[in-house]
Amino acid sequence: MVLYLILILGGDLAVLLTNYFMHRPGFSTKEVIIAALVLIPALVLNDGLVAFIVRRLPEKWFCRGVKAHAVSKRECKFYEKLGIKVWKDHVLELGMFTAFSKKHVADPNDPAYLERFILEANYGAVGHVIGAFTAVAIIFCYPNWQKYFWGFTFPGFWVNFVCSILPYMVLRYNVPRLERMVVLAEKKKARAEREAGKTDGVKAGNGAVESSADAL
Repeated sequence: MVLYLILILGGDLAVLLTNYFMHRPGFSTKEVIIAALVLIPALVLNDGLVAFIVRRLPEKWFCRGVKAHAVSKRECKFYEKLGIKVWKDHVLELGMFTAFSKKHVADPNDPAYLERFILEANYGAVGHVIGAFTAVAIIFCYPNWQKYFWGFTFPGFWVNFVCSILPYMVLRYNVPRLERMVVLAEKKKARAEREAGKTDGVKAGNGAVESSADAL
């Protein structure tokens, strides 16, 4: 969360200060301030709208086992080269808006919970990567997009791109680990059910013996 706020607010502040001190021709101080302030709600609206649409696509497209969401070892190694283990815990997590937190695994022994975690991670990854590119639409938030392009929409696009790609990489990186956890949880659950079945069988047998003894 902290890293996200630093990037989005810091990026917008950098855009504001750069345009203010460069005294760009054709811009008044008021125009510079308003144009910079428009960036944040425009980018948030873009990301929110994309997430809203993606989350309403069929769950069967995002559940565990769908090949389109498979993450290779090479992809994970690429993220590790980028130092993902160092910064991944500081990246924004939007679970509070979907009633499902993807920050930490709350129940590693529940296969159904882990399956849901993978589902939400795949939804999130797709939403982030799409939102990273659709942010180009912020050019329509300005009356004269050519005038505002290089000073505002272009840097604003890249600020949003970084803020979207970082959580995308984190979600992708976590999926293989989650899939391994599902397999382990399923094995533990099956073993527990077998042991419970044996215990019930022994209890039933003992009950039958006691009933026979009472009858005698």
